[in-house]
Amino acid sequence: MKVWPIDPLESQDLDSQMEIKVIADLVAGVASYNFFLRFVELYWIGPLVQNRPVYASVESLWIDFWCCLRTFPKPAKNDTAELKKGQVKVYKKDKKFYHIILYLTAHMIVTDVVASWTASFSGQEIHQMATQRPALFFIYFASANILLNAAFNSIGYGLHLFYCIFIEGGSYSSEQWRSLMINPILSYSLDDLWSHRWHQLFKSTWLAFPFRPVRILVERALTKRVKNAKAIAFLLASISVFAASALMHEYVIAANIGLPIYKRVFAGEQCIFFIGHGIGVFFEHLVHMMVIPKLSKEFKNSIFYEVMGHLWTALFGYITFYWIANGFLSWGFQFDNPLEFTKPYIVDFAQAYPRIFANWGSHV
Repeated sequence: MKVWPIDPLESQDLDSQMEIKVIADLVAGVASYNFFLRFVELYWIGPLVQNRPVYASVESLWIDFWCCLRTFPKPAKNDTAELKKGQVKVYKKDKKFYHIILYLTAHMIVTDVVASWTASFSGQEIHQMATQRPALFFIYFASANILLNAAFNSIGYGLHLFYCIFIEGGSYSSEQWRSLMINPILSYSLDDLWSHRWHQLFKSTWLAFPFRPVRILVERALTKRVKNAKAIAFLLASISVFAASALMHEYVIAANIGLPIYKRVFAGEQCIFFIGHGIGVFFEHLVHMMVIPKLSKEFKNSIFYEVMGHLWTALFGYITFYWIANGFLSWGFQFDNPLEFTKPYIVDFAQAYPRIFANWGSHV
């Protein structure tokens, strides 16, 4: 962990950042990074690596934007029990827009309530918590997961509501849509966390670049040299996606905290987190290839086996959580919460009980 506290001048710089609407800065940083990657791939990487025309239809860009939430069916390649070759699956619309409003409201309430506590801590307080009060830090880690699930789903359901009303005429198929986040705190593996439960906002961009170019180039380079060229190419391409995510988070922290503070205190923390998780996913794949097949079917179907998966994921997440949290919390990201309707009441309740309030942060 990097050295705290930072010097007074740097502290003043961070305090000034907290007065700015950091949510807007976060969105701008993330959007600019991913637009850059997407269009570099479209104009340069794709044509050079795959000999592809510099072209993207409006429909393909539309699908790129919405595919993190909605399935866009493609024509069937072969005859199946449901479809003939060339037919496109038609989803039955079974829900209305007001169902989305209920889901949206529920997640906004959870965001409001949980943020009343989690957003009360500064970056320095989280650093002290991680080093001096590990049990409370684990509770914070779990609460942050619940908060992020609710906050991202609030955004997701907001987008879903817009699409349902203005594009689909007020009704939709529940089979065709997914939540932006699917309770990451319930993940039974790191692969389950990142491939299924975590949001897929940047999936289409990162599949286009760096995943596909890395896979193609590595496979070309190794095909005549090693036996498992495809497996190695897939592994390195997967790690490259974690690297792309790490660099995006590093960029956002550096751009908003400022290079002098970033280089002294926060540089590399996001890389430790994301590359570490990439290596963790690789380790899981090795275990599934070399160890799991040797276990009995009864053991693999047991509650103990399932609990071990959840414990492994939670422990790995807890150990690495500080590295992703430190920069964002020190920036003051958590203080720019637009949902604070219940906060005064929750804080008043906590202040009435000193033992509870002793576990609160200073930002109330």
